[in-house]
Amino acid sequence: MTVSCVVLLFSLVLAGCSGDKKKDQAVEQEPVPMKVVKALTRDVPIWGEWVGQISAHETVEVRARVAGFLIRKNFEEGRSVKQGDLLFVIDPKPFEEDLKQAQSGLEYNQALYAKAAKDLQRFKKLFDEGVVSRDEYESYETQAATYKAQLADNKAKVENARIQLGYTKIYSPIDGIIGRVQVDVGNLVGQGENTLLATISTIDPVYVSFNVSETDYIRAMRDTKARESGERPIHLILADGSEYEEPGSYDMVNPTIDPQTGTLGIRVLFPNPGDLLKPGQYAKVRVCVANNKNAVVIPVRAIMDVQGMKSVYLVDPDGTIRNQPVKLGTESMNLAVVAEGVQAGDMLLSEGINRVKPGMKIKPVVVPMDPDAQQPAAQGCEAGASSAQDSEESVPAPVPAAGGQDGAKTAAE
Repeated sequence: MTVSCVVLLFSLVLAGCSGDKKKDQAVEQEPVPMKVVKALTRDVPIWGEWVGQISAHETVEVRARVAGFLIRKNFEEGRSVKQGDLLFVIDPKPFEEDLKQAQSGLEYNQALYAKAAKDLQRFKKLFDEGVVSRDEYESYETQAATYKAQLADNKAKVENARIQLGYTKIYSPIDGIIGRVQVDVGNLVGQGENTLLATISTIDPVYVSFNVSETDYIRAMRDTKARESGERPIHLILADGSEYEEPGSYDMVNPTIDPQTGTLGIRVLFPNPGDLLKPGQYAKVRVCVANNKNAVVIPVRAIMDVQGMKSVYLVDPDGTIRNQPVKLGTESMNLAVVAEGVQAGDMLLSEGINRVKPGMKIKPVVVPMDPDAQQPAAQGCEAGASSAQDSEESVPAPVPAAGGQDGAKTAAE
């Protein structure tokens, strides 16, 4: 091959490579379509969760008030009883005899008093006529007064014997569910102490008691609008993670903070028509403690975390990507509240953040923030009312998961 042929071939190869580079540069310079979302504003409720314990609305211990042998049980354990239902019977025979004896003593003293009263009346007439002395008259007067006092004592004994006899029949003081019998029929009860026979509990509704920290209490009290609009929504999370279908209502708040734990005791009331809730159970009480008004929300997937430093990729109107540090607040439901760094309406790169770098240009394609997110049951402290300020889409409100025995973990400030 001649030298001229070699030079010509080399020149052709160089020209081809140069053409390929120009084509690659043209492709690189063309903006790539990528999905972006717009930051929105909305009223975000700040929720707290506390571990609470369920207790009966009313609990009554049924005890023997007199000593005797238990001869009858008139109910089935674990079943409902009504106020006034006969539950137990203690052998009444000794108490019937005591009543008869007391009545006999009453009748005897009634006869004595009747005779003494007639004698006093007769001697008063004689005393007025001067036939008998004052001392003789006063002796009859004293005798009549003595029998009258004895008569009053006999009446009290009869009444007490009647009351003791009544205690041999034990009736239910309330409507509720009666538990296990503590003493079997045939045993001696009430000897030396008021023997516990059974316990009756009213479990519809039920109480749930929990404690909140001073911080949560102050935050809730400062949320003036939510306080003025009425009671905050109260939800119950059961042991299996499901939410109890009945809403709760406030029943009692302790007047003082416990100085040892720094918490405030609260008791709420939940309907329990299906008897699903049982005294002694533990459950999480979920309460809206405050409203974050006009909060800026963004999707969690758009957030980058480098050694604890949070940032996002903002997209300028010309498609240029730039890194923006952010300060976050509440995070849940795949959304996060931005305290600093992002404004409502800013476009953020929501996908492919690992494939780009600041300074690149893209063709932004605006998509809904989180179309698959489920709307929470309660959206705010005002009976669940909350709406997005941006009309382009409806965004589920972040609901922070919180919990703890001694206090709630609520939204970050």
